[in-house]
Amino acid sequence: MEPGTVAVLRINLINSSAMRKRLLLAGAALMLASALHAQAKDGVPDQELVPQREMPKVAPREEIPLALRWLMHPTKRGMMLNLPVVDTDPNRGTTAGIMPIWVIREDGTDRIKHIHAPSLTYNKDFGPIATYRYYLYPEPDSSLIVRGAAGKYEHEALAQFEDASFLDTELDLALRLWDNIESGPRFFGIGPDTPKKRETNYKDDYLQYRVTVGAPLSPRNRWRAHISDRLTADKITNGPIPGLPGFADTFPGLAAAGRRQNHELRLILDYDSRNHGVTTSRGAYLQTFAEYSVKSLASMEEFSRYGLDARYFHPWGGNPQRVAAAQLKFEQLLGDAPFWLMPRLGGKYTLRSYGEGRYTDRGLITANVEQRFTVYQAKMAGVATEFEAAPFAGLGTVFNGPERMARRYARPVVGLATRAVARPQVVGSIDFGVGQEGVAVFMDINYSF
Repeated sequence: MEPGTVAVLRINLINSSAMRKRLLLAGAALMLASALHAQAKDGVPDQELVPQREMPKVAPREEIPLALRWLMHPTKRGMMLNLPVVDTDPNRGTTAGIMPIWVIREDGTDRIKHIHAPSLTYNKDFGPIATYRYYLYPEPDSSLIVRGAAGKYEHEALAQFEDASFLDTELDLALRLWDNIESGPRFFGIGPDTPKKRETNYKDDYLQYRVTVGAPLSPRNRWRAHISDRLTADKITNGPIPGLPGFADTFPGLAAAGRRQNHELRLILDYDSRNHGVTTSRGAYLQTFAEYSVKSLASMEEFSRYGLDARYFHPWGGNPQRVAAAQLKFEQLLGDAPFWLMPRLGGKYTLRSYGEGRYTDRGLITANVEQRFTVYQAKMAGVATEFEAAPFAGLGTVFNGPERMARRYARPVVGLATRAVARPQVVGSIDFGVGQEGVAVFMDINYSF
């Protein structure tokens, strides 16, 4: 299904040359729009909130390229996009459909204010799925997302609000209410060397509430402290995809009967000198956290975890059109937690050539570097857009504990990302990654790295 603000769509290109051609044509032009559909399936990273800061000014050309005119239609206050949906996800198989998108600018400015994006898609394993998405950007540093979807095996209802200057103060606030049934996830076992042949499919039915509040350590300080409270009730059952072993039969010790409730309290310390949390071109970001789940506080499991996320962005020669980006992520879980709450390697947010959740264990470490080049600028239907090419490389592994890390289980990836940036608040990307298990493609919207 379609979790969260900034989720990810994986596309396996190995056996789909027709898909490859269509994606390159529509994707390079419509990364901003097609990435909306990319939020359709796998988990939501907890995005940090960053106040809007001044961005470098560009002088884009006021035109729509000829190759894009059959997809894009200017309106008085924005544009309409007629987006075909064709993807081959390694977890879900081939999905096809349509998604018209209406982008509306704020009166008198180039800033995007509203996005409406309904879609109707069909998948042979999951049947037809109807989805409606609404994005509201009341201010450059705030957003509201409402999304609903319904299908034979899956459904979703999501409401999420984020504001980096809540009530015009230095407080930031994020709220999420989420009811979701996701039938595409795969599980291979726990450990850094789980073989592909142990692949199983499970269905995750969950209800979730989350609230996060943060404040600077002192007025106008780059260090901020946050507290996050999340309550999730999961029910894990066999998935519907034919041809795969039943999850409960393959991993009977991990399949819990009924719904499992977990209440997690997370304490977070951030340092942020980036010029923007999404359309980043310079600065550094560091987040460290400690999280606790205690049985006496509405949780059925007792565990803790800690970790860090470090990112750095450097414009060569001060030029925002040539930006080097690097990220290091580490996470370690202690105690007893179900597998779906353990660190997982793979996907857009950890290692870009492996499917989401390909490797699962108590600990994770991954590093990624990327060099971004602006190759084209255009002003399309009043929205200034920069197109970027970004070769990248990464390395990651999972482990039971840091002392158990082994070089032979390090998973490398290299690839190329193509990005479309509509400042100040929207980024769409398509990432082509190559690793030890072949080629994969990821789409995304509004993820800084």
